Amino acid sequence: MKTMKLFTPLVLAIGLLGAAIGMAQAKEFTKDEIGVMVREYILSHPEIISEAIYILQDQAEQQKGQQEGAALKQMGDLLYNNSIDPVGGNPNGSVTLVEFFDYNCGYCKRSNSVLQALIKQNPDLKVVYKEWPILSESSGEAAKIALAVNLAFPEQYEDVHRALMSLSSLRSAKDVWKVTDKLKLDRSKIEAMLERPEVALHLQQTTTLAQQLGITGTPAFIVGDTILKGAYPIEQIQEAIDSQG
Repeated sequence: MKTMKLFTPLVLAIGLLGAAIGMAQAKEFTKDEIGVMVREYILSHPEIISEAIYILQDQAEQQKGQQEGAALKQMGDLLYNNSIDPVGGNPNGSVTLVEFFDYNCGYCKRSNSVLQALIKQNPDLKVVYKEWPILSESSGEAAKIALAVNLAFPEQYEDVHRALMSLSSLRSAKDVWKVTDKLKLDRSKIEAMLERPEVALHLQQTTTLAQQLGITGTPAFIVGDTILKGAYPIEQIQEAIDSQG
């Protein structure tokens, strides 16, 4: 009954317009007269404007969801099993969580504790990290160095990732190198990987994936066919993980 009440004025307006058009076709009213009738009805029932906007927004959201779902199916391995992507958690896990992030994103930093808790409480969770430096130049430098670490020392990537996420300020590449030095990683081996094509390709593919999925900011999480855009509480991400079991 609530839905019927919500859309009654709009349905009446549509009915009136249809009837007016029918009468116009019978040459009983001119186009201008129809316009006056519809205008008068809308002015008498202004609520139909907000109802029409509500319907349009709902239709747009449904269409957007369908497009994102189709994009997820088309991306397949590029999203979940790309060999150049850093992987954490359980690399052989049956449930995969994908994260888009930026090392200078405050929400990403706060979400990192949530992600690490999820890894601990879900031993079968595979995490695919999508470096997406969109906030600053230093974000790009950090992403490139982190990806180079993944090529040189893949088993140390998550340590670097967590350390970078814990920094309150990341102003330049120097801050990133301090992290790798603290972890006693061979800087020369990391630097040798910086110009490898996999680094630029990962960043390019991540940007393309984000655009196709309608992701406009960080963080964003994907579990199965669920896209969570923003810093979600652990309960909601866990619910998405459980739905894949």
